[in-house]
Amino acid sequence: MTFLYRDDSWLAVNKPSGISTHRAHGGELGLVEWLQLHHNLELHTCSRLDKETSGIILFAFTAEAAAEAQRIHEKKLAEKTYFFIAASSPQDSWKCSTPLDGKKCTSRFQKIKTGRRYSLYSARIHRGRTHQIRRHAAASGISILGDREYDGPPFVRLCLHCACVQWPEIDQELHAPTPEWFNLCINNTNDQAVISALINRRTPFLSSLTNSCRLLHRGEYSKDITVDKYAEYLLITSFRETIPAAQLLKQLAPLIALLTELSGCRGAVLKTHLRDPHKKKLFADIAVWGEAPPQSFLAREHDLFFKVQLNDRQHTGLFLDQRDSRRRIQMMCRAKRVANLFSFTCSFSIYALAGGAEVVFSVDLAAGCLNQGKENTALNNLGQSGNAKFIKEDSRKWLARQVRKKTNSPGNFTPFDLIICDPPVFASSGKGKNFHVEKEWPGLARSISEILSKDGSALFANNHQAGSKSFYLDTLSKHFTRVTKLSPPLDFPAIKGQPPHVSIFWCEK
Repeated sequence: MTFLYRDDSWLAVNKPSGISTHRAHGGELGLVEWLQLHHNLELHTCSRLDKETSGIILFAFTAEAAAEAQRIHEKKLAEKTYFFIAASSPQDSWKCSTPLDGKKCTSRFQKIKTGRRYSLYSARIHRGRTHQIRRHAAASGISILGDREYDGPPFVRLCLHCACVQWPEIDQELHAPTPEWFNLCINNTNDQAVISALINRRTPFLSSLTNSCRLLHRGEYSKDITVDKYAEYLLITSFRETIPAAQLLKQLAPLIALLTELSGCRGAVLKTHLRDPHKKKLFADIAVWGEAPPQSFLAREHDLFFKVQLNDRQHTGLFLDQRDSRRRIQMMCRAKRVANLFSFTCSFSIYALAGGAEVVFSVDLAAGCLNQGKENTALNNLGQSGNAKFIKEDSRKWLARQVRKKTNSPGNFTPFDLIICDPPVFASSGKGKNFHVEKEWPGLARSISEILSKDGSALFANNHQAGSKSFYLDTLSKHFTRVTKLSPPLDFPAIKGQPPHVSIFWCEK
């Protein structure tokens, strides 16, 4: 449940853990920017929550409402109630009025429930200071579970949630129910509590725009797996190549049962990740839990649909880590000439067509992928005016041909306004002409820059996790005036000590 309340002046949102109220840098999405990108909402911030805190956050639609919010805060007319988990305190209720950053403030605490390991507390405040509840809880000797900054016991997230807000301009109390897994944690921070907490960070929030997302990212959980939800089915990818899928399925059976229950899915497919999948049949070794998914079915993003398959391919047909990027393309491509290189099943092209692009060229060497792209185009009732072009060709050859056209007849060449370049890390194209992204990157950057219009843009992305952190960015900076590194979606978080899952760059000519 993303949206809790809306009228002409106010919007209340149930913020998930893991996203800041505002972005920290140009390539990141805070909640404000996320709501603008995915829901076309222009908002004024009336309250804030820390990145790892979940719960109610209030926005204003007008400058007048935002000014009224400031008055409400100054006069302490609003009241917010948080719930959190911490070690048990001998006190049942108390208040802490320790000044923070030289400013007066008070937090009123009450013990709600005591479990076998921790206790559940409420905290009420009128006008919050930076980290007020976290700091006052620590000052009271009960640092919050998962609060690394204030010496809280370790956990996969900060166990602090804003559950109730009384706002004088809204004639009802705003509620965001405390996550059910809070009750699990006060008794035991076991696998069930960990998995429940991780899944809760994404599915309720992202369901406002998609039925498909990553539930467990690699590095978040000890089993070295990723878990993706596609509509009513799970795709579990193991990175333990030496263990047969059937054997691994038995080992992970309790976990998979929990995942399907929590996500409301009907079944799961378990696959083994192959570092060099071109040496053997792609994912021949798979195992199925529960109901087997159909050979193909539909995933939804916004009001668009995409054919996906989980049973027998290396890739499903829809890369979840490019969700935000696809939406960016849709929002800025009206009446523009677009080229989607290494287009795979053409999901970027679908978004561009939905956004009103003048023409979209989808270029890929794999006929099967382009055919699926054509199916996706028809499925979404797009391309009927002939503005969807599908080209079966090596993207490098297509680029070289465009560069020659411009060089030989610049007056007759029509440049592109927007180009998407999301190549594979490695691909075998036959006759010894293999593709290595690190080797090809400079040529791709140079050629794409040459055929863009003078105010054109390009989106570059790749999943080369072993590559140099600076090489890809520095290479693009040689050919574009401005290069912004974009953060991946909420469900693909950066994991400390691990390389980024995907590198995404927005480039302006």
